[in-house]
Amino acid sequence: MTFNLNFYYPSIEGGGLEKNLFSLINSLSEKKYKINFITYEDNTKLKKFNENFYFHKNINVITSCILPNIKHRYIKYILCSIRLFFLVLTQKGIIVSFQGNVLPIIIAKITNNKIIIRCNTAPSKYVDGLIKKFFFKYFYSLSDIILVTSNDFKKEIKKYFGLTSIVHRQTLDINKINKKSKIRFNFNFFKKFNGLKIINIGRLTHQKDQMTLLKAFAKLIKFRRARLLLIGNGDDKTNLVEFVNNNKLNEHVKIISFTSNPFKYISLSDIKVLSSRHEGNPNILLEVASLKKLIISSNCKVGPSEILQSGRGGILFKVGDYNQLFLILKKIDIKKKSMKNKIKNSYVYVKTNFKKDISPLFINLIKNI
Repeated sequence: MTFNLNFYYPSIEGGGLEKNLFSLINSLSEKKYKINFITYEDNTKLKKFNENFYFHKNINVITSCILPNIKHRYIKYILCSIRLFFLVLTQKGIIVSFQGNVLPIIIAKITNNKIIIRCNTAPSKYVDGLIKKFFFKYFYSLSDIILVTSNDFKKEIKKYFGLTSIVHRQTLDINKINKKSKIRFNFNFFKKFNGLKIINIGRLTHQKDQMTLLKAFAKLIKFRRARLLLIGNGDDKTNLVEFVNNNKLNEHVKIISFTSNPFKYISLSDIKVLSSRHEGNPNILLEVASLKKLIISSNCKVGPSEILQSGRGGILFKVGDYNQLFLILKKIDIKKKSMKNKIKNSYVYVKTNFKKDISPLFINLIKNI
């Protein structure tokens, strides 16, 4: 292709969003599109993710890392935006922003480039007044295409900004996930335990709200045998570890760092709990559903209710309500026919609605931009 696709993604944090982004750009590169990937992260962090998310050899990775220890997202946004500006000033193409969308939109308008943005957070979580509503509506309206990951998300964009968006679903390679889930390894925390095995996977942050899960679990172990595994990294880890220690949960709770293969742990668990305050369309729920495990999720905006079909494919609880979550976990029997039906429904849903290659729709979009 004669034009560049300039993907802007400053801060890599090891979540489902990265999986989808890297899958998309690799697929596009294999189809001979010229890709520039603009990020802040240095080679060390990129190599960490390359274990799971490789970069096709034809992708030009442009890093803006000046100081490797910078953690603040907005500093990364600014530094990457400067790099993006000088790149598209001389090399025309399409900017594709998956993160921090306002600055890339401004750059696209100044340099006369087309721009596609993907929204990852429900507007209801960051639009809390008329000024913010006007601000985001104005800048989002300047983009050429707005991508979202679910029908519920599309409705929110319309409700808050009056703008039209396009549903571009995540990638889901069920065969690959199943293959990785069958890798043998020693994990006696679950393997040699006869009780309820609960897992939570995601960044350890305020948004993911693992504290609600821990509070529910602290009550649960007074009534039934259970163990909880948290997988992830993040700013809330210290608080979570402190809660575990203070409540003498060390024998019952294990926290491990991000892993490129969480599926082998999921395969040993009984239940996946998502406790988030808000989401986009959580990739982890799709992956758990593809492994035919029961899902319990906060009914946050947006994504879980749609994926779990308002409860047909799992169990929903009120955001932040650890008492409700505790009662669900206390009473649940995963062997019941009703629970098996929920597992089946969620599996059928993801198998029907999500594909391995998500590039065809994207290619149609850029052809008509």
